[in-house]
Amino acid sequence: MCDWYTLHTAVNAIMQRTFGEPVAYQSAQAGVPVGDPITITAIRHARVREESGVMANVEEISVNPADLPNLPQRGDWVTAWGSQFVVTTVRQPDPYGLVQLSLMARAG
Repeated sequence: MCDWYTLHTAVNAIMQRTFGEPVAYQSAQAGVPVGDPITITAIRHARVREESGVMANVEEISVNPADLPNLPQRGDWVTAWGSQFVVTTVRQPDPYGLVQLSLMARAG
């Protein structure tokens, strides 16, 4: 019988090593940071850039919830690619256990 947990963990590690980028993740409540930001590895989703300019206002990433002290929440902050984003949507883990986050550029 296959050990699915071990297999998923191995696939996550390979995907993060191959496609991952460091981002700073910080919990926030009511727009106020809670605790210190931590650096984790996120997989940035590929998409067609239909917006003008170098940086998009919306990004999507996948993260391993095991890399965070708490599960990702709407309103948390992600700093990456020279910008700060707010988590707008947290989707259920994919078949490999990675959580997909939708991000919107943070005003300010």
